[in-house]
Amino acid sequence: MPPESIALFLTSDDAGRPLGEIAAERLGEVGRQAAARGGLWLHRRRVTPDTPATAGETLLVRLPPAGGYCDAPVTLAHIIYEDDDLLVINKPPACYVGDTPWDTQGSVLAVLTRLLTTRDGQPPPFHLAHQLDFGTSGILVLSKHPRANAPLHAAFNRGQAQKRYLAVCTNYMPAQVELITGHGRAAGGRWRLYDRSEIGRSLPDGQRVKLAHTRFVLRRQFAQAALVWAIPLTGRTHQIRLHLASLGCPILGDERYGGPTAVAGLMLAHPLLHAAELSLPHPRDGKPLHLFCPPPPVFQSVIGQLY
Repeated sequence: MPPESIALFLTSDDAGRPLGEIAAERLGEVGRQAAARGGLWLHRRRVTPDTPATAGETLLVRLPPAGGYCDAPVTLAHIIYEDDDLLVINKPPACYVGDTPWDTQGSVLAVLTRLLTTRDGQPPPFHLAHQLDFGTSGILVLSKHPRANAPLHAAFNRGQAQKRYLAVCTNYMPAQVELITGHGRAAGGRWRLYDRSEIGRSLPDGQRVKLAHTRFVLRRQFAQAALVWAIPLTGRTHQIRLHLASLGCPILGDERYGGPTAVAGLMLAHPLLHAAELSLPHPRDGKPLHLFCPPPPVFQSVIGQLY
């Protein structure tokens, strides 16, 4: 379910009072938690709980989806590589990498910051080199020093970062297939594919249809599902998920794009998509860095039911 938003009209009696105090007074524990977790908004901008109220304005309190607040289940054991410039983790599935409109405290980035502050005695200057979806697990790269930011972004933007994902999808896959399509938002704001001929066309939101290019290699075929390597040659949002769905092979657990959420009695809360391998030049000296991490246990549980 989508997160809930509650609008609070600020009266003359509220003027000058902290917004967090007002939210807690009117909404009780719900308002107190929302204020503490970064869910207060004015004029489409996040505000702090101690921001003084102005009469006549509307405070928007953003609450989490069903299930409430939860912190990303990240520990120091999820670190798979670290040096003075980089931190690389095996991100668990079903957690947000960065802040959401309702929470600044539970993301992977926020939890890692607290962990390394405790370990090292000072907060690290983290910067995300790229993103992974809420449901996607696997290799996530962060810079630990500002000097690494520009080289990392250049590596990802110029195709120097070579990625391979594991996905468990439905139906039958060819041994190898390559898709080149357009990619952009639909009228309702969701991501969708466009015909290749529409690449470059302007969209109503001011963006353009962009190139999306993915190569798929079959790793193992089951009766009605397949384990595949997905190799994205561009980095569009939901690219792998959209391309597999367009082949009639949506990812297991990917309810948004038609994937089943129940497999042999197992309920899936997220798509079975895992960033398994990454090769890129190190931002300090340019030497090749090759990273690998195994998929989470749910992959083996599901695959064990597919034989």
